[in-house]
Amino acid sequence: MRISVFQQASVTLASLVVLLTMSSAAKATLQSQLSSRKFSNAQFSNALSGYSKGRTPCAVLVPRQIGSPGYRAAQGLIVDTLGKLGYAISWDNFTASTPAGNVKMANIIATHNPGAAKRLVLSAHYESKIMMEGDFVGATDSAVPVALMLDVARGLADKIDQLTSRDLSLQLIFFDGEEAYHEWTTTDSIYGARHLADSWEKGPDSATVAALSGTTQHVPELQRVELMVLLDLIGASTTAFVALELPTADLFIQLGKLEKRLHSAGHISRTYMDMAVQPGSKNIADDHIPFVQRDIPVMHLISVPFPEALDPRVIADMSIILRSFVASYMRLSV
Repeated sequence: MRISVFQQASVTLASLVVLLTMSSAAKATLQSQLSSRKFSNAQFSNALSGYSKGRTPCAVLVPRQIGSPGYRAAQGLIVDTLGKLGYAISWDNFTASTPAGNVKMANIIATHNPGAAKRLVLSAHYESKIMMEGDFVGATDSAVPVALMLDVARGLADKIDQLTSRDLSLQLIFFDGEEAYHEWTTTDSIYGARHLADSWEKGPDSATVAALSGTTQHVPELQRVELMVLLDLIGASTTAFVALELPTADLFIQLGKLEKRLHSAGHISRTYMDMAVQPGSKNIADDHIPFVQRDIPVMHLISVPFPEALDPRVIADMSIILRSFVASYMRLSV
């Protein structure tokens, strides 16, 4: 993301808690979809009873500059974890022209039931910034978001596997090349997101093609995205969110009501959605831009103000909030 003044602290943590404008037609369709999402599951008792206080190895909480051992380890963790959960894994490999020359990059896409008509997408970038002085761990940026996505997939695995409808599936996108090599510009940033959005505007994802082999249902993958949630800069004690995208402001309000119920029931330590800030009054450049430009509904959950060090309690809360959001949105039986 573009940050005018931001120096994230290098964080040593032995383990990590498991875890601009739309067309009128597109906006009307989205509002119709959101009006049917009432978040009827108030407490998600069964899903929450499966929440573990355990830890997951911090394979992603290391410097992850493109091509480094930590970068490869993060790729391995993502693919191994989701592959074992039955997700179809596809790689969007490409070569990006950067100020440092041509660089090989790879977006990772994991899709549950890729033959489904629509997707709820959770997304984050997984590489960390190249710094001239020392290593940049990128704890909140974006080790925690990656861990949270894996936690959602693992924590709700049984319920997602039980889905019989082929109307909606869960898709996880791990973007490469979000960080600028020199200085954030429209060309030196979000390399992976720009490449994937362009590719998916033209055709389907390879996992979708495989799942629908022998059929004629190969529409561009972007047409299958019902909602994209982009996670970034999460995990510090100051973590707080505002409604950045006007088209999904109603959904952000619903999410705020959901976390209030979770807080009232004692499942989370505090709330994080700031309803006092007018929706759309702030704008933060990030991986969502190429998708918003193509009329994809995006809820951008990035902490405002920007965070520095991790708070395990906040990470635990966000795990429960995201699990609960996904369970409610997908109408899981919990």
